[in-house]
Amino acid sequence: MITVLCVAPRSNYHFIPNLDLYTEKRNAYTYCGRGPVITHAPCQQWSRLKHFAKGSQLEKDLAVFCFEKVQQNGGIFEHPAGSSFFKYVGADFKKIISVNQSWWNFPATKRTYLYFNQFSPLAHPLSFDCSSRSVVSLTPSARSRMPLAFCQWLVGCISVSSDL
Repeated sequence: MITVLCVAPRSNYHFIPNLDLYTEKRNAYTYCGRGPVITHAPCQQWSRLKHFAKGSQLEKDLAVFCFEKVQQNGGIFEHPAGSSFFKYVGADFKKIISVNQSWWNFPATKRTYLYFNQFSPLAHPLSFDCSSRSVVSLTPSARSRMPLAFCQWLVGCISVSSDL
């Protein structure tokens, strides 16, 4: 079974069957499984706008915990483009790809870094979308809500190369 850590309450992951989801209510720090994980660790304290962040050290450390789970179990760690996190943990940059969530119908340009460990990305949609809409023009909840197709693609990257 694929585990997804740090799932938002209204995330599209809730519409994908057979996933083990850890939301805020089901604390990601309690995860001790051995299967592959997809993580969406808190990013505000690692992003380009981190000087505006008001998170706690516990929340910041959660990203490190999630990265360690991807290192131990294999999986995918997702963070926004421009995140300082990967440099902080000394990640192998050859394992990171950059995608744009608009390729999966996100309503604005949203660059995202994906760190893959023990899995490989599937082919992704080829898009010539020249959306000029910015993420900052969206409401805060719309900014963080990933498209269902993107969630399915991430799950598929793990599902097709494992016996899950």
